[in-house]
Amino acid sequence: MKRKTNITAGIVISLLLCCTTLSGCGGNSGKPKHQAEQYLLSYQPPVWENRARLEATIRFERFTVFAGFNNTAMMFRPDDYRIDSFNYNRWAVNPADMIADNLLRDMLSSGLFVAVFPRHAVDEGRYILQAGVEEFFLGGGKEEKSAVLNLTVTLKDSRERDSTRRILFQKKYRHSRQLGELSPRGYCEAMSLSLQTVSRSIIADTYDAIKSAAP
Repeated sequence: MKRKTNITAGIVISLLLCCTTLSGCGGNSGKPKHQAEQYLLSYQPPVWENRARLEATIRFERFTVFAGFNNTAMMFRPDDYRIDSFNYNRWAVNPADMIADNLLRDMLSSGLFVAVFPRHAVDEGRYILQAGVEEFFLGGGKEEKSAVLNLTVTLKDSRERDSTRRILFQKKYRHSRQLGELSPRGYCEAMSLSLQTVSRSIIADTYDAIKSAAP
């Protein structure tokens, strides 16, 4: 009887070792995990004509983002109280950094300012651009969905000592774009077009504010 028990125990131990070697005895069946597809916003920078370059330098501060969107998940909202995300599709970088990178590129390519510096640059720009991402999601019903983008942008004059005059403007920019294709790719395309529209408005307002404030 004792010998039979020892044999049974040996078989059980052998099976356990086999399962460990095969990564769970078929738990994942040797299949590779599904790789999430990553997306980046992409659009052509706005084109500017009939505007003279301003002798102004601008530096970006790091953009902030509301906690609910402070990740790389591609978020969607079925209604005002719920939020969810796609399982196998993500943004390549955080929305705040992605928006800042595109807006910086657009300002540089505009040629409207002497220089535009990113947040980590050593150079100090006279005018400071700050922004907070308040909404960045896919909204709408089953048939019609839109990419929703909502930013609050602040422009400051770092040389102005009077705090009441330091802020040249603070403005909210909200834009939504209906999806042409009901897919994560269509979501990315619609959000890209939303940012393209918002970017042009931000640059125009920045230009006008600096031009008005200049002596």
